[in-house]
Amino acid sequence: MTPLLIVLAVGIVLHTIVGLITRTPEEDTTPLRWKAWHTFLTGLASTALIVAVVIGYHLATGVMLPFWALVLAVDLLTLGWKLVRHRQRVAERRSLQSLFDRPSLGEGA
Repeated sequence: MTPLLIVLAVGIVLHTIVGLITRTPEEDTTPLRWKAWHTFLTGLASTALIVAVVIGYHLATGVMLPFWALVLAVDLLTLGWKLVRHRQRVAERRSLQSLFDRPSLGEGA
């Protein structure tokens, strides 16, 4: 098995797990067709960006980076960003819920 296929297989599994962990109530109402197109377009854009970085790096230094290593780096950065953003959303949701749970000024007196 080539390193690229291994990275793609591991990426699919990790993205699925992180997607399930970070699922929000808004995403449950999003149509599956939109999710599929969004995933496809995001993947296409990130692939184009990786190719541009590889070509730019090759033109600047003369060294060709392995494509699978860049895909792995981008996947890990994306997964980390998703998890950090999810933690921020959970903290915001908790702080808002604590504000709603607090009694108003004249309430309960």
